[in-house]
Amino acid sequence: MPTFHWAGHPLVADLPDGPLGLTYPAGPGLPLDPAAAEGPAEPLTAVLGRTRHDALLPLADEHTTTGLARRLGVSNATASAHAAALRGAGLVASARRGRAVLHRRTALGDLLVRR
Repeated sequence: MPTFHWAGHPLVADLPDGPLGLTYPAGPGLPLDPAAAEGPAEPLTAVLGRTRHDALLPLADEHTTTGLARRLGVSNATASAHAAALRGAGLVASARRGRAVLHRRTALGDLLVRR
């Protein structure tokens, strides 16, 4: 089983009447000292990336792709790609209205941005 809780050598568990278990690091491990952690201070930013996190925040209200692009300071194509990624994760819902596409955070997206 891969684990993020162990960064050392692989561990073998050979329990009587149980299956053989092998646990190995799935990554570098988590820092025990929060001050030693690198990267964004906001955990959600670390997962989504700065632009997607910044895109998710204003989507408590509906925004068109163009409006979202202006707010983020990116192209319409980039805003559309970020909205598509967030939609694929179930964090944003999009609906076409005429020539515009409107994006809004889902209930799951709301849960993620709450503190």
